[in-house]
Amino acid sequence: MKNFKYILVCIFISLFVTDTVRGQGGSSEYKDGMTVKLDSTGKKYIRFSTWATFWARQTAANPGTAVNGIEKSGYTDFSLRQFRFLTYSQLSSRYLIVADIGIDNQTISSGGAPGGGNTGNGAAAYAGTLGKKPGIYLHDLWNEYTVFPDKDPVSNKKRPASLYIGTGLHYWMGLSRMTTSSSANYLALDVPLYNWPLVDLSDQFARQIGIYFKGNIGPVSYRWALNKPFTVLSTAVAYPAGSPEINYAVDNNATGKMSTTGYAAWQFLDHENDLLPYTTGTYVGTMRVFNIGAGYYNTGDGTVTQANNTAASPLIRHSITLWAIDAFADLPFGDSKKNWAFTGYSVFYHYDFGPNYLRFGSIMNENVSEAANYSGIVSEAGFGNLAPIIGTGNSWFTQAGLLLPKNLFKGSIRLQPFGEFSLQQFERYGNARFTYWSAGGNVYLDGHHARISFKYQTRPIVVADRQQSSKGSFIIATQVNL
Repeated sequence: MKNFKYILVCIFISLFVTDTVRGQGGSSEYKDGMTVKLDSTGKKYIRFSTWATFWARQTAANPGTAVNGIEKSGYTDFSLRQFRFLTYSQLSSRYLIVADIGIDNQTISSGGAPGGGNTGNGAAAYAGTLGKKPGIYLHDLWNEYTVFPDKDPVSNKKRPASLYIGTGLHYWMGLSRMTTSSSANYLALDVPLYNWPLVDLSDQFARQIGIYFKGNIGPVSYRWALNKPFTVLSTAVAYPAGSPEINYAVDNNATGKMSTTGYAAWQFLDHENDLLPYTTGTYVGTMRVFNIGAGYYNTGDGTVTQANNTAASPLIRHSITLWAIDAFADLPFGDSKKNWAFTGYSVFYHYDFGPNYLRFGSIMNENVSEAANYSGIVSEAGFGNLAPIIGTGNSWFTQAGLLLPKNLFKGSIRLQPFGEFSLQQFERYGNARFTYWSAGGNVYLDGHHARISFKYQTRPIVVADRQQSSKGSFIIATQVNL
């Protein structure tokens, strides 16, 4: 009952704060964002964008979980899911520079930076990293040169093909639409995580350093990149004789092979803006979009297995080969006074990281461990809210939302219920299948500029290499995007 009271308090605070922002103006106020125009035409400019997301969450913990050493079957927490400050500058029609900094995943007992303060923050045992003073870091930094623009600079007519070339730490990655999703306008509060298969291993929060090419050929938008993955040197472990772990691939790209990645989408209806790589989760009834896309990622010698069951045995190196196909639709319907809209996205991923590769993970786990003297079953994924998310095998993810008519409420408030379903099969677990689902909604106070989202989402509990049961989390998020 206490946890329920905390959630109600959070809802009240969220409504007050975000409604205050809405009072500053409707969505039309943000047409140009925070832009400094450097000439009378507006073609030379510096633009700024910033957004922040707050979570209140009630989580049913995996069996045997202790939080900060105290056994708990569940916990309530507040957290900062993300903060971004993005700037991009166009001082010439040929040149663009983009920079993006921010933080991610600060909870009350995780997400702190080294040296974040030993006093009351885990002391020396945790190097001051439990929760305080998260490190602001660079998400994106790239330069771009226009070879052939989308529109002829003299006639302003659309060209049949365009080409832009960029260099730096970039988000023009391939694989799927959701691999480059924008955290400012998700449909269903967040992502399934396995849309970022390399996250924070050989990439920097889904980014790599390299050279990219992007543009349009008729109705097809494309992107392709040659990158140098970040170094990952996981150490092979000598396991007991007969243990199956000697055949499990681990991340190790010491040979330094390059990666290539690409994605292309056929845009059947409205063409989306591709000045920046961040794809939109839902247009809230403002565009008619239907795209079908396909993409891939490949790098040689990305993982290793042991040749023999000794610490000194040679390593067998494996390529990482990933591909995906997807479809996205955002379709308004009904008359302009009501402005209903359907949003749907479905994607199939095939991942090959090498034999039996599997990675457990979650969004914002707390400082968890196994409870002392616990003797019951435990999930093979671990404790807190951990689950299997990324591995050699296949994954299918689908989400859909329905924007209710705008005359349902006064003013600019809109309501959008949504649901999600995920089905995964990992080589390590044979024919076993793992599922989760979520259901929730968005309350748009001023489009994506001020919104409240909520959902309940399950995750699998893995016992004896099978999904024995599920646990879940209820999340309320507030977001302001300026």
